Amino acid sequence: MELKRQDTLIAIKYWSLRRDKQESSVRNLAEVIGISASEVSKGTKRLIASKLLVERSGDIFAESGALSEWLCYGVRYAYPQESIGYGRGMATSWNCPVLESEVVPPSPPFVWSVPGGEYDGALISPIHDSVPFAASHDENVYRVMSLLEAIRGGRPRELKIAREMLTSLIKGKE
Repeated sequence: MELKRQDTLIAIKYWSLRRDKQESSVRNLAEVIGISASEVSKGTKRLIASKLLVERSGDIFAESGALSEWLCYGVRYAYPQESIGYGRGMATSWNCPVLESEVVPPSPPFVWSVPGGEYDGALISPIHDSVPFAASHDENVYRVMSLLEAIRGGRPRELKIAREMLTSLIKGKE
C-alpha cells in the first residue's frame, strides 16, 4: 500500500490532536485539515498499515518514532520541494513566525500561496494543497509543516538543525 501526499498531513494532525489531548474522529479531522472524510478514512488505513499510526483500544494516534523518521528522512525524497515562482502567501520553512531557531531566515521568505497572504516571497508547493489551511488552524501543524519544508529544501547545516528540532517536537522533548 502506497502512501499519498495527504497522508503525511493526516498523520501530523493525529499527532497534534494527541499532543493537545483532543479527541480525534474522521469527521473532525476532515473539517480541520480540509480533506474529505472518505480520504481521511482511507489515509488513516494506509497510515496504520505503514505503522505511522497505531490503533489501541479504539484510539488512533501517531507512533512518534516512526513519524519522526518519516518526516526527517523519507518525505524529502518522496515529495521534493518545488519552487513555483514569486508571490504572496503564508510564511513557511525558517520564515515561519512560530518557529524559533538560530537559523537566519532566507530573504525573500519561503511562502505557500494563499489568498490574502501576509508575506511576499518565493512560492513553494506544499506536500498537499490543504497544508496552508490546516496550518492556519493549528499551530502544532504549522510548526511541523514549516520544519518539514526546511527539511525538504534544506542545505546540510539547516537540514541538521531542522531534523533535530522536528524530532524533539514530535517526540515531546520540546
